Amino acid sequence: MIPLTATLSDGRTIPYLPEVIGEGGMKRVHLTADRRSVVCLFKDQGLRTDPNRMARLQAILGKFNPTTDPDTGAYFRDLYCWPTGIVVAPEFGVLAPAYPKNFFFATGTWQGKEKEGKWFSSPKLRKMLPAAERGCWPDYLNVGLLMARAVRKLHLTGLAHSDLSCKNVLIDPPGRRCAVIDIDSLVVPGVFAADVLGTPGYIAPEVLATQHLALDDRRRKLPSNLTDLHALAVLLYEYLLRRHPLRGPKVNGRTTEEDELLSMGAKALFIEHPTDPSNHVAGLVIGCDRLGPYLAPLVRRAFVEGLHDPPARPGADDWENALAKTLDLLLPCGNPSCEEKGFLYAEGERTHCPGAVGCAPSRCPSSSSTPPPAGVGGSSAPRAIAWRATTGARSIPGTSVAPSVRARGWLRR
Repeated sequence: MIPLTATLSDGRTIPYLPEVIGEGGMKRVHLTADRRSVVCLFKDQGLRTDPNRMARLQAILGKFNPTTDPDTGAYFRDLYCWPTGIVVAPEFGVLAPAYPKNFFFATGTWQGKEKEGKWFSSPKLRKMLPAAERGCWPDYLNVGLLMARAVRKLHLTGLAHSDLSCKNVLIDPPGRRCAVIDIDSLVVPGVFAADVLGTPGYIAPEVLATQHLALDDRRRKLPSNLTDLHALAVLLYEYLLRRHPLRGPKVNGRTTEEDELLSMGAKALFIEHPTDPSNHVAGLVIGCDRLGPYLAPLVRRAFVEGLHDPPARPGADDWENALAKTLDLLLPCGNPSCEEKGFLYAEGERTHCPGAVGCAPSRCPSSSSTPPPAGVGGSSAPRAIAWRATTGARSIPGTSVAPSVRARGWLRR
């Protein structure tokens, strides 16, 4: 296969392969000849003459780029697939790093396919994966911490992603890694508007409820940092509890399309709402209270207080800190065959794995001899609900949320 040549705005030339390896709504993707990067060419080549588009890309590669920082850039290059160049010929597009190999399935029927998040948040799809690819529940806590950190950094930089979803955040649960992708369409509120409203299931209710209004109508709500926070909360809820927070039995429309629009938009209702049971899921065994004293309140803030009041939503830093504190409450399950591997310490209760999903309590030996996590204990300690988890998330220079529990040997791989 004879490579083609892409010319970048800075004069560099990059050989790339003519075969299209992926395609989305806006771009076609080609692998570079060295297979280390991808050339993403816009389908709408009219964007080449759009000064706003070029200014957006230049800002993303320049002043808003966290991956070029001499101290922390390497860390954030792991959390994002951040563009590295603007392609100006033969077509208009961007150059970006190729996804690391760990974000492709290594075994099983879907070997070589991208690890989109839905494979891991849907119980039905999880069952189709080899056990080695699924990861245990603790892995998702660590992935969630990194996800929250990535979103926090975007927001601190003054950016909004605008389309956070299971498709645009790749995850590798066994490796405890995640990567935010589709960076070239980032939003700078008030400067660079969103290209899309988002992905169904992750679009904030206020965006759906006002999408019929004109773009210049002040009542119209467009993707922003606040809508990112809704999508982040949905992702975390899905990965930690393996269900969508708003998809319950309540029907709000006469057609499928109308029901989806209302149930995710103006009439969205949390499936665990404390006072309105009309959308409760029958037979729900694991409630959000099982996430412990730090995460459970944030879930309620996100899907009760903040569902239709965007400023009330927890920030990415709130999620990051809550996840780190929850990691400090973790204990190992004594059953070597337990799929979930650990649980949260519960003050005042017999220390044992509840085995609500992956482990039968009768087969899980008590871990009552295991000491409580550092800093937990005594009458003033917060009471955590037993559940399964572990840690291992890395910290970055200057962060204040590195979980001390990482020092325990059982947490290390």
